[in-house]
Amino acid sequence: MIYAPTYNLKGERGEKVALPKKVFEVKASPTLLAQATRVYLANQRKSSAKTKSRGEVEGSTRKIYRQKGTGGARHGSIRAPIFVGGGIAHGPTGEQNYTLLVPSKTRRLAMLSALSLKASQNVVIVIEGEAKTLFKTKQAAKWQEKSGIKGKTLMIAGSDQDGLIRGFRNLAGVETIKTDSLNTYIVMKYKNLLITGKALAELVKRYAD
Repeated sequence: MIYAPTYNLKGERGEKVALPKKVFEVKASPTLLAQATRVYLANQRKSSAKTKSRGEVEGSTRKIYRQKGTGGARHGSIRAPIFVGGGIAHGPTGEQNYTLLVPSKTRRLAMLSALSLKASQNVVIVIEGEAKTLFKTKQAAKWQEKSGIKGKTLMIAGSDQDGLIRGFRNLAGVETIKTDSLNTYIVMKYKNLLITGKALAELVKRYAD
């Protein structure tokens, strides 16, 4: 059984809580983690590279010199790819599709691997309690100082915890995300995982049931 420290919204440490075995004690697969990361990064790639073909570059359409009698090769256009300033043959068109797909079962196992790896490294922290009013950045900064949590941190909040997210999202080195947007890449990107109690329940419901 893996345990994680808990903190309330004042930054006071509480008793350790047992992390659900079905979510945080799965055997991590480096292959799945690498695959999920590669797919995520590929899907962020934009097809912005584009070159002009011979029909798109500027230049005269006249035949550059007569067909016969020059002793040289026959050419019909100054815009041909073999000439400087001519079009590019077989270049990128701006319509490249870099999207990769991964089966839902593989995606789920990769996520469980990432969460389990973080739990085994003892970098999972749970925030207990619910903010009754808007949680301000000043409060979040005090929480961070009092808890002593340092390093790049990913805060995972529940689907309806916008107020809590607004408090933490402006902190340096902290990124906030909801459980429904969570992916393997971002879990692996950050040193610490800060999970709210509500988000923990949502993760269990999504991945353990």
